Amino acid sequence: MTGPERDKYHHGDLKTALIEASEGIIREDGVEGFTLRKAAKAAGVSPGAPSHHFNGTRGLLTALAIKVFKHLEAELNALPSSGIPAQDLRTQALGYVTFAARNPGLFRLICRVDLIDFKDPDLIETSFDALTRYAHAAAAYFGHDAPDLHKRVFRPHMASAMATAHGLAHMVIEGRPALLLDTPDPASTFIETMLPSVLLATWPD
Repeated sequence: MTGPERDKYHHGDLKTALIEASEGIIREDGVEGFTLRKAAKAAGVSPGAPSHHFNGTRGLLTALAIKVFKHLEAELNALPSSGIPAQDLRTQALGYVTFAARNPGLFRLICRVDLIDFKDPDLIETSFDALTRYAHAAAAYFGHDAPDLHKRVFRPHMASAMATAHGLAHMVIEGRPALLLDTPDPASTFIETMLPSVLLATWPD
């Protein structure tokens, strides 16, 4: 880090600045438009700063992915709980798809196993925490125990529930609703008017 950078940033400030800069780039240009050089320029630091502090692109994007998963966790945890398993599962799935629609670039990032380190302990824990409410809703609906972070067991019902929401999320961010709806904002119209019926057909009361 150069002298001016040391004066400008203290302790974790530089890392935070680089993560925030990376988030801005991906929101604007998607993961395809991200480079370490762009992140450094946006943060106002030297081109070598990202590699020095995050050991390269993978490290920086993993740190950003952790932030995104925390954002997802906050949104899903804020959704109402009815105590009715089917309704709660539909609510969680709707929230998951809505999050993807509002944050398409960041959502794509957390799905890219080639760009982030899915073996990073912090990422593992944060990604698990992000989907805890969803997992509990799915487990209650199917009559199974909720997943345990420390017991990596394949659960077909959870895979099915996750695949459903995940597939719908990708369908929305890839623009598929435009094939069904002739509205100014097909994605929002789909989420508001059609998705609840799709989820009800998938997980009826």
